This record gives sequence, structure tokens and C-alpha cells, in this order.
Amino acid sequence: MEKEKQEEAHNFQKDSHFFSIWSSIFSIKSILLIFTLALLIFLGINATKNTNNYLNLTKDISKLHNAEQLFHSKIDKFLENITAGIYDNHSKKQENIKKLKLQAQDSQKRAEIYLYYFFGTIILFIIIFMLIDRDFLILFIALCSLISLYFGLTSPLLMVIVHKTLPLIGLTTLSFETKTIISTIEKLFLDKNYLVATIIIVFSIVIPFLKTMIILTYGFLKQSKAYKNIIKKIDKLGKWSMADVFIVAFLIVIFGTKQDIDSSLKIEAGLYFFIGYVLLSMIGSSMIGKK
Repeated sequence: MEKEKQEEAHNFQKDSHFFSIWSSIFSIKSILLIFTLALLIFLGINATKNTNNYLNLTKDISKLHNAEQLFHSKIDKFLENITAGIYDNHSKKQENIKKLKLQAQDSQKRAEIYLYYFFGTIILFIIIFMLIDRDFLILFIALCSLISLYFGLTSPLLMVIVHKTLPLIGLTTLSFETKTIISTIEKLFLDKNYLVATIIIVFSIVIPFLKTMIILTYGFLKQSKAYKNIIKKIDKLGKWSMADVFIVAFLIVIFGTKQDIDSSLKIEAGLYFFIGYVLLSMIGSSMIGKK
């Protein structure tokens, strides 16, 4: 009897030790997950912040190249030449433009670095969680895709500068615009393009959000029969994954080059975040499908 009690006590200690080990592992994973997500949010905010700063500086430079400013610049240059540099307003303006360009380049480089760190961090911790726990990896991918989707919707997607060569004045900036998916939807509604706006909402917001939520709930409902029915439907949503990219391509076409007007179009951080979401959601869907 005494021996049986000792064995029970020993087994209880073993179970308690085993439970404590797994509790500590889970705790470490949770702390690691929270730290990584906080880091990604920090990197995403800074990438967006530097992108916005770059675009604002580029906008200021563009204003200095409109028809009125270029006309005044021609006059200032003429006056500076005939006064042998005594009147140096033209040189000061050129120095200011040069300074703005350097600041814009610095902000652009910083935005690119934060983007590299953002996606590099995701890749690194995907490898780490892959070695630790595959189910936890799916949770991590779902949360990363949600963060990437948020920045993809709110960060600048495109920068569009329309310019034209005018007689006597030269290359003149006619307009400067930046686009996010959210601002594009708002503009389409204001222009009463309800059908196009609704299509973009469905494929760029509704379907991505639903897909991410399905992947996110895997860890909570993976054992339930109801979830097995949901899993069967994830492939149907998965077929629309690349439609998100086509929607972005559609936006690029909308703001593409117009006839007789030169249009400079540059892709910004928002597009990379959005593509990151698409790839992450595809990986998450694929992993759930295999399970």
C-alpha cells in the first residue's frame, strides 16, 4: 500500500514536472510572439512614417517646379547673371531644392531599410516557429498577415507626378498625387464610381479580412466539427488570393499615363505590405489545407 502511494506521488511529480516544462515553453513562445508582433508594428509604423516624409518632401520639390515657380526662377537667374551674383535669389532656391532632395533621398532609404527589417523579421521567426510548433506558426502567420494588411491598406501605394514640357519654361510639374487603397476608395465614391469602389472594397478589404480571420481561428477551433466545414471553404477563398494583386494592378492602370502628358508613377511601401499580406495568407491557407 505504501509502495503504491509512493509510485502515485512519483507519477504526480513527473506529471507536474512535465506540465511545468510545457507551461514554460508555451510562456516563452507567447512572450516571443508578443515581442515579434510589437517589433513588426514598430517597423511598419516607421516604414510608413518615412515613406510619408519622403512623399511630402517630393511634393514640396514638385511645387517648386510648377509653371509659375519656373517662370520666376528664369527671371531670378537672368537677374543674377546681369548683377554678377549680387542678386543671388536663384542660387538660394537651387540650394534649397538640393537640400530637399537630399532629405527626400534619406527618408526613402530609411523607409526601404524598415521594409527590409519588417519582412526579414517575419522570415526569421517563421523559421524559428517552424522548428518549435507548426500550429503556433499558423497563428503567427495569421497575425503577421493582419498587420501587413493594415499597413497595405493605410500606407501610400503609389506616387503619381504628371509633368509636361512647356515652351520657354521647360519640364513643368502639372500635378502631384499619392494614393492609398483607402483614399482611392474614398475618391471613387466621391466621383460616384460606386461599382469600381465596391469591387475594390470586396477584393482588397472584405475577402482579405475573412481569410485572415479563418486562419487566425485555427488555433481555437481546430478540433471542432464546425471548423472542419469552414476549412473546406478556405480553398474557395484561396482562389481569390491573386485577385488582390490584380486589384492593385487595376489601380495602377487607373492612374497610368495619359495621352500627350508624361506621367511618372512610383510604387511605394503600401504595395509591398499588401503583397506581403497576399503571400502570408497563401502560406497560412496552404498549411491549414495540408492539416
